[in-house]
Amino acid sequence: MAMQRSDVVELIRVDMPDHTDGAFDVRIESDDGGSHITIYIEDHSNSHKILSSFSERFKGERIILMLVPKGFLH
Repeated sequence: MAMQRSDVVELIRVDMPDHTDGAFDVRIESDDGGSHITIYIEDHSNSHKILSSFSERFKGERIILMLVPKGFLH
């Protein structure tokens, strides 16, 4: 049985402090391609590693990583 998308979001939120020292947010959003998980990060230094790690771990989900400027999330 597949996990609920909201449960995946919570698991990502719990793990994000291990992946970045900067501010982050994780949201369920939608666009023309349907519903997906968006991870917003202010520290871009590990962006590729973050995206690959969660895309690999949650293969059934479309995950988008948004690189936002410092101060954007506060």
